[in-house]
Amino acid sequence: MDDMVMIVAYVRRARRVQVGQALRQLEQGGWTESEVLGHGNAAAGHGVEHVRFEVLVGAGQAKACSQAIATAATTGSEGDGLVLSMPVLSVSPIVGSLAK
Repeated sequence: MDDMVMIVAYVRRARRVQVGQALRQLEQGGWTESEVLGHGNAAAGHGVEHVRFEVLVGAGQAKACSQAIATAATTGSEGDGLVLSMPVLSVSPIVGSLAK
């Protein structure tokens, strides 16, 4: 298995479509999206709605993928979000039932 990286991005809900389009242009095989409620400094004690994207990519694609997400998510305002990259130690697909 090649080195893998998990990219996790928190972006404004209003930029969900643009980030999805950017990932499609990179021809990503797939990603996960979920709506989340953030409580960081930009939230000033109130929840801020964001979308969490999770993308598993080869290490060689991680920088381009992170940059594409950040570019698509940027509005120029504080609180646009975060993009995190983390090495993946192992990947174990779940296939069918393990009990036979």
